[in-house]
Amino acid sequence: MAKKVVVVRVGEKITQIVHMENVANNPTVFGCVRVPTPEGSVSEGMIINEVEIAKRIEKACLEKGIHTKDVIFTVASAKIASRETVIPAVAKNKMDAVVMAKVADLFPVDVDKYIFTYKVQGSDYQDKDQGKVRNVRIFAAPSDLIESYYKLAEEAEMNVISVEGDGNSIFQIMSRQVKNSVTMCIQINRDSTLVNVVTSNEMLLQRVIPYGVSVFTDAMIQEPVFGVDDYEKAYKVLSSQRVLVHSMNAANPSGDFSTAKRIEITNNGEYLVSNIARVIEYYNSKYKDREIQNVICVGVGCSIAGIHELLSNELSVEVTTPTELEGVRFNKKIVIDAAILQYLNCFGSVFSPLNFIPKSMALRNARKGSLTGALAIFAGLVLVSLVLSGFSIIELMTASSNHDELQARKNALAPVEDQYNELTDVENQYNIMSNIKTYTNSNNNHFHELIDKLSEMVPKSFKIQSIQSDEDAVTMSASCNDRLSSLSLTQIQMNKVDNIKDVTIKEVAETEDENTGRRQYNYTLTFKYKNVNAITDTNASQGVQ
Repeated sequence: MAKKVVVVRVGEKITQIVHMENVANNPTVFGCVRVPTPEGSVSEGMIINEVEIAKRIEKACLEKGIHTKDVIFTVASAKIASRETVIPAVAKNKMDAVVMAKVADLFPVDVDKYIFTYKVQGSDYQDKDQGKVRNVRIFAAPSDLIESYYKLAEEAEMNVISVEGDGNSIFQIMSRQVKNSVTMCIQINRDSTLVNVVTSNEMLLQRVIPYGVSVFTDAMIQEPVFGVDDYEKAYKVLSSQRVLVHSMNAANPSGDFSTAKRIEITNNGEYLVSNIARVIEYYNSKYKDREIQNVICVGVGCSIAGIHELLSNELSVEVTTPTELEGVRFNKKIVIDAAILQYLNCFGSVFSPLNFIPKSMALRNARKGSLTGALAIFAGLVLVSLVLSGFSIIELMTASSNHDELQARKNALAPVEDQYNELTDVENQYNIMSNIKTYTNSNNNHFHELIDKLSEMVPKSFKIQSIQSDEDAVTMSASCNDRLSSLSLTQIQMNKVDNIKDVTIKEVAETEDENTGRRQYNYTLTFKYKNVNAITDTNASQGVQ
């Protein structure tokens, strides 16, 4: 019988728990449950109050009759970054060293404070300059983030099987749905949206959009006409009644009050929809010969009445939600519907998890292995000495045999010395490059990456007229023709970017576009840099809640 496991995904508002088989081939899902996360217990994916969360998990498992103590944590955090790179197609036992040699160039962070792991993308192929190579996606997570989940497991008296990342888990489950096609998966969560473009064995693109279902629910809470005062009530209305209209900026020729309010709620999703459109535009420009063939919508957002029609009309492509899932089986008591798709990140965690391991634990495991080998050698030597003392008549024969055995072991270990020297050389080269990077690194080195990050947050009509930048601050002259209220939202979103602060928008001037007659706002946007070593992750895999 396959071993069972509990998969836990702790979001800032909701904690999801799935009881399923821990196998990579068609695991069976026995049950799913979601419970509120204690207020203030999680910050950007990091567990702050493991005691209270452990109590919630233990209580939920007890009520559902789940006695399994093995756990896989699926981490939802924008602090987990990923980058794709190309490496030589080396043997498996040399992969770690080759990947780590790439880390310094891909992640401008203190590597001692991060845990790195990787996944091979697709199959090996021939490069005209480098020979046989392979694509690898490298993931980086702060050590304290991963360690917080081991503390949670200890508090809940559970055994950690693996710590997985949200982005990889959704890729694992979605890659089993697409067969040979290129598919875009739009996972709309409460406060963010994860967009993946995948094939059956490769993640082509992954982006996190900082808008989710809350763009609609927040607007509904502020409108007394809907009669809701919190997220859960607003979400229930969104799911059970047709609040959203078929497109943005829909017409209301009769001036109907109800229709006007529905249009207002729908238009509040402009940033969400326009950012998804930008991801599609970027993908099409990068992969011109690999057209997106299917677009599917999952997550809590796929239950919103009218969301598929809205996305289909605005993105000019049909958007659907799966009616069944490949790669997993379900207990007969579980009904496969839009609600069950909220747990996709958990389902995908058993296939091929990233397995983030704290460095202290990895070191203990390595020492344990070395100690086991040393004890085995010691026991062997003791046995030999006993034989020699008891059977002195064959001492010469035994000594000769031991000499041959030791010589054979010496010859067998010779390649290890070569590998050690090779790894030492890699480490020395890495230290040299790290020192060079430290002395030459500057905020302006990451300016283009920062602009790419900001492009995901600003209105679609946002245009930069001029930029002035130095090591401390950036000043932009910009314009847009969105609603004036969008400037405040832009400022709020930009203040969330890790390595900038003090975002201000001033000198706002309203003009009229000569060609379209639409109102246009010209303004000055300024911000300061925080820290040159902060990660700016345009490929973040994980910040979904």
